[in-house]
Amino acid sequence: MLTLGFLIYRANHNLYIEDAKNSVESVLGLTQELIAHEKQLALSIALILSENEALKMGYVKNDRKKLYETLQSEIPKLKKYLQIENLEVQLHTKDAKAYVRSWDFEDYGDDLSTFRKGITLLQQSKKPLVSIELGKRLNIKALCPIIEKNEFVGSLEVIINFDEVAQKLSAKKINFVILMDKALLDIGEWMKELPQIDGYVIVSNNCSVGCVNSFMSVASASIMQQGFARSNGALFGFTPLFDIDAKQVGYIGIWFGESLLKESLLLRASLAPHSAPLHVKTLEPAIESSTPQEVLIR
Repeated sequence: MLTLGFLIYRANHNLYIEDAKNSVESVLGLTQELIAHEKQLALSIALILSENEALKMGYVKNDRKKLYETLQSEIPKLKKYLQIENLEVQLHTKDAKAYVRSWDFEDYGDDLSTFRKGITLLQQSKKPLVSIELGKRLNIKALCPIIEKNEFVGSLEVIINFDEVAQKLSAKKINFVILMDKALLDIGEWMKELPQIDGYVIVSNNCSVGCVNSFMSVASASIMQQGFARSNGALFGFTPLFDIDAKQVGYIGIWFGESLLKESLLLRASLAPHSAPLHVKTLEPAIESSTPQEVLIR
């Protein structure tokens, strides 16, 4: 009788773990969808700004002050219209040097082609692209050429972090973290002071210090590689994070209380973005040429 009871318990336990893994996988999938939505948003903004006449004239006249003032005028409008909090824009010269940064007028002139693969690709193709890319920070970067009278005069970069994704997940009691390989800190110099765990840097998260400490007590390189863990009433999931070269640069991590497991069937409906995705076609400004504009999404 005891043996039968143990077998029943074991079977139920295995079913529970399988259900838990499926729920974690579902939340990871939804997290990736939310990140993809942010990529589309960044690319749409880049396409809109690249057609801004004031920006084009600033390039033609080589007027950094005019360009900076235009960004300071346009960015608040975009934030208000799109209801987003974090948005930065960087302008580049046609030879891939930093020209104007929306967050610091005085910081410019450095050669970005030495460590920014996205800018190098744009220089070669002259086509818009978006990806998760490592610069001084790891975030979403959308790049678009600026063309004036059929001449490539420079490029524009829209930068969005992962805060919007974190907020949407946090509203559903799901914790979120982006982990970057510590070896990349030579490039990502602005992230050297961030918390680290077992060879990875926590570059973005949506919970308190105590919550992060709880996460750090469970997470390890081996757990991240396995992709799933269960500890102290919480479920943890990890999936690799890839950059513009399809090279793994870290992990996306999520975790939530096991009490949410009962709501797993509702997770997909409740976490999906409520508004229609902001696709490039619907927000792209009118372009004189009748030839469709190609875009690269990575």
